[in-house]
Formats: sequence, C-alpha cells, structure tokens
Amino acid sequence: MSDRVARDPSPFRSGVAHTALSILVFSGLFAVAGAAIHLSGEASEASPARQIALFEPAGPDRPQLKTRFASSDNAARPVIGGASGEAADNDAGQAQEASSPNLGVDYANGSAKVVNASASTGEADTVRINGVSVAAGRSWQETRELKSLSRAPISAVTERTSLGYLPKIAEDGRTPAGAYARPFANPEDRPTVSIVVGGLGINYTHTKSAIEELPPEVTLSFAPTARNLQGWINQARAAGHEVLLEVPMEPYEYGRERPHSHVLDADLTPEQNAGRLDYLMSRASGYFGITNYQGSKFATDEASTSYLSQLLSDRGVAFVEDGSLSRSSFDKAAEEKGLRYRRADNPIDARPDGEEIESKLLELESLAMENGSSLGTGFAYPITIDILKEWTARLDEKGIVLAPASSATRTLKKEASAIDTALLDASEGGQQGG
Repeated sequence: MSDRVARDPSPFRSGVAHTALSILVFSGLFAVAGAAIHLSGEASEASPARQIALFEPAGPDRPQLKTRFASSDNAARPVIGGASGEAADNDAGQAQEASSPNLGVDYANGSAKVVNASASTGEADTVRINGVSVAAGRSWQETRELKSLSRAPISAVTERTSLGYLPKIAEDGRTPAGAYARPFANPEDRPTVSIVVGGLGINYTHTKSAIEELPPEVTLSFAPTARNLQGWINQARAAGHEVLLEVPMEPYEYGRERPHSHVLDADLTPEQNAGRLDYLMSRASGYFGITNYQGSKFATDEASTSYLSQLLSDRGVAFVEDGSLSRSSFDKAAEEKGLRYRRADNPIDARPDGEEIESKLLELESLAMENGSSLGTGFAYPITIDILKEWTARLDEKGIVLAPASSATRTLKKEASAIDTALLDASEGGQQGG
C-alpha cells in the first residue's frame, strides 16, 4: 500500500501556469493575424494619404496633386497633371513673377546696386529646410554637402606639438584665419550683417539645434571645456559653419562661476599666459580665430592685450571681440601687431527677451546700412536660435547679405602684407574651405 498522500495543487503555481498558457495562446493568435495582414493587406489603404511635392519633377512621374503658391490675386489651388496642368503651372508662375515686389532701394555711395534677392541670388525656386536653402532638383543632403567646409585639420596650417595640434602660418603664406574661414563674396557690395552664436558644446540639444537649424553663414563659437569638442567642430564645419574658439579671460569678478583652470590672467607672466593659450588652442582644430569669454579686466591691461595680439598674429589666427568689453585695449593692440581683428557692435541677447533681441537685430540692420557691415554676438538660448532663424530668412528682402564673421575681420596695421589680407581673397577660402 502506498505511503504517499494526495495533496491539493498549489493555487499560486496553477495561476502562473494558466497565465503563461494564456499569454502564449494569445501571442500566437496575434502573430498569425499580423502575418496574414502583412501578406495580404495593402499598405496604401491603411489610412488616408496625401501626396505632396516641393518642386515639379521632370518626366511623366510628376505627382497628380500639388499645391502651388501663386500671387495674392490667385489663391493656392490644386493642379492636375497633364498638358493642361503644365499650362496652369506656367500661368501661375508668370503671375507670381509679375507680382513680385521690386524694392528699388539705392543705398548712398553706391553701396547697394541690386536689392532684389531672388533675382540676384538665383534662388527663386528654393525652400529652406533646417537652415539650408534647397534649390529645385537638389536634395537636402546634397545641398548640405555642397555647403560643407573641409575637414580639419588642414596640414599646411597645422603644427603638431606635445599638447596637440596648434595653428600656424603655412610656408606659402596661408593662414588658419583664411584656410578655416567660410568662403564669401559680395560682388554687388551690399550691406552685410554677421552673427556669432556662442556657448556651444555645453548643452547637447542647443548645440545640435544651432548647427542644424541656423544658416551656414552664421558663425558658431565653442567653449574649450566642451566634451567631444573636435566632434562638434567637425559637425559644424560639415554643415557649412565656420568656427571660433572661446578663450576665457580674467574678469573683474567671477561671481559664483568657477574660473577656468587655464584662464588668461593679467597678473601672470607673458610666458604663463602663452602656455595657457597654447593649451586652450590645442584642444581642437578647425577654428579660424578665437573670441573672448568674459575678460573685462584682462582687456584693460595694455601689456597683456599687446602680448596676446602678438601671439595670435604670429600664428595667423583672427580675434573677434564679443562686444561686451567696455574699456578694451584690444583694438589698439591689434593695430600695432597686425592682428586680424573685429569688435562686435553689440551682444543681441544680453537680456534673453524676445523684444530685446529683435530690437538689437534692428540696430544691426541700421548699422549695416550706415557703415556697410555690422557684427552681433549671441548665446545659444533657444529663443535666440528661433528668432535668428526667422530674422536671417528675411534679410535678403531688405537688401542685406548675411555674411560669416570672418569676412568682417580686418588687419588694421597700415603696413600689412599680402599674407595678412589673404582672407579677403575668396579663392583662398574656396581652395581650403570647399
């Protein structure tokens, strides 16, 4: 006779077993149903769809429905493909061209002879995607690659040291200020506005937004403490942006901010500051110049600004002052040492308020009209980037050209050599910048 006693099954184990069996059964049913739909279903009938074309392609494969922007007298309307559709497209295009405004602006001293942006730039049939004006017949990626700058470092203007790569003047006279600058030409001599957006490399989202959404003519400046600094600079140049490196300089008060370990200090010896500058510049390559980060005290010390200007001039690097230094002696030092230099007219977002930023941008427009060029600096605030995207898109309508900051820099020394003025020759930038 068996000694084993029959026991009731465990409720917990039974529940787990039944749950697992149920999940297995229902998963199998869903898998079979999904496979049947995938094999026998029609993807195009899954939901309502709309076919949209940015531009009219050539050939018989043109989309059957598209929306065109006509003049204010003709509302946007769908056009059906075929011969009649082509005729309607031509009529709409002619009506739009006839109704295009002619600003007829003639600036004093002949500074602007042509102000009709669409006619002068040849970009009438373009659409702006993430800061890139894409022409008819080209893809966004193709256009972006055409605007990209050459990958750094460029060996001819690079010196390899124990710290890393440092900029240098090439044997043939080329300078990093020219080799890494974005090529620019203004044959009509129209007023130009340049913008530098800084503080990049610290916040991933803001940095990515500035690189991808701002026009390539906007100059970007990066903090030397940024992680993957070279990677960010490579991305910026691939998107067509020229780059500045931010160099921390001694302010009167640091406030709550912890000073950078390699900040340029007026109380240090010239050799110590030279060592710190070399360290900062060796963090990455591909920048055409530097810009100051703070520096209200350092900029007032004439000995310090003179020595720094000499160091930068000897390496062929430009200096763009951010416009926040009220008593700076850099302009005098730059002239004495033959440094390629430009002081910004004003920071546009010292107070990150929408109305304040737009007011500062209007000031830059006025200065460009009066002086031929203007330069503003800003920080990578989301509001700054959003406003700049809209503002830069409207500049052509006002007869103003958006120019890279490098084109606004000048060598002030009277006896400047041809090497110092090489940046003004677009061919140098074209050979090195692509």
